[in-house]
Amino acid sequence: MTTKVYLDLEWKDYRLSWDPADYEGIDLLRITAASVWLPDVVLLNNNDGNFGVALDINVVVASDGSVRWQPPGNYRSSCSIQVTYFPFDWQNCTMVFRSYSYDSSEVSLHTGAGPDGQDRQEVYIHEGTFIENSQWEIIHKPSRLIPPPGDPRGSGEGQHEEVTFYLIIRRKPLFYLVNVIAPCILITLLAIFVFYLPPDAVILSVVVLNLHHRSPHTHQMPFWVRQIFIHKLPLYLGLKRPKSERDQKPEPPPVALREPPGSGWGRGTDEYFIRKPPNDFLFPKPNRFQPELSALDLRRFIDGPSRAAGLPAELREVVSSISYIARQLQEQEDHDALKEDWQFVAMVVDRLFLWTFIICTSVGTLVIFLDATYHLPPPDPFP
Repeated sequence: MTTKVYLDLEWKDYRLSWDPADYEGIDLLRITAASVWLPDVVLLNNNDGNFGVALDINVVVASDGSVRWQPPGNYRSSCSIQVTYFPFDWQNCTMVFRSYSYDSSEVSLHTGAGPDGQDRQEVYIHEGTFIENSQWEIIHKPSRLIPPPGDPRGSGEGQHEEVTFYLIIRRKPLFYLVNVIAPCILITLLAIFVFYLPPDAVILSVVVLNLHHRSPHTHQMPFWVRQIFIHKLPLYLGLKRPKSERDQKPEPPPVALREPPGSGWGRGTDEYFIRKPPNDFLFPKPNRFQPELSALDLRRFIDGPSRAAGLPAELREVVSSISYIARQLQEQEDHDALKEDWQFVAMVVDRLFLWTFIICTSVGTLVIFLDATYHLPPPDPFP
């Protein structure tokens, strides 16, 4: 900490007393500092090794032997900074003065007297010459005389008195609010909006992308994943799974066709292409979570209970081909449904991460700011 101060030192030297009547009423003399005895009061916790004052000005000597010396000083003292609550912190910086070569038995220190004659217990600031700092403001500026510890002999030899000046300063946070905290809050808000983008477009989380691009060929969805991320969590996260198009669109009404003469075979063909039959028009639609119909059961249906009661060979080939197409369609539908399940799980996990991020950042920010608001300088420096 760099401070520019004026030392105000007063002491009495009996060797410099005189009777003004003997010297034409001269009551005050101004003498160079090198011509008189000085108490060599220095700053102990200086940071640059410069113990002296900035300018050795003259001392003012009165006829009663009192001497006053007010040299300017430019001191650099060490100050321990605590940045736990930065930028809402305050610091207690001290300046310790004592006589360098005289102990308390030779030089007794006292705090200066104020205009009312009482001991001044704080640093006096000249309002006309004081310049406000743009980063710090002074909250308290007390001073205290620290006597030496008790000596059983009572002589005080080898022990020193100290005068400690305390500067309790508080940081002005406006600069950091505008240039540090506000940009961090804006960046956090932008990070929250990233969660609303689809997983296909943003590489935000390896977990979300891994779930989004899973398929039945690579992963099998566990039962607990389906129960938690499809049936339970979406209700609490405000997610609703959209219905598929086949569930939303009603089946079109059958188209009435007029059968021209001699076109019995053509009528069936037209109805097949105009009215698309459901996938389970030959076999009951199996549930994709149940075991599929085995090939032996299909063969029994095609061949019948016996060769004699079975279908003709041409019809069996037709039924076998249609059965193969139906199985392929059913497998593709199950594949798409499971893939949609994985994508929905990815959406649920992404929304879960969104709320987790919002809660953590909000609670953390509130805790930091509320904790900093209670970290204020004490109203009384010496309670």
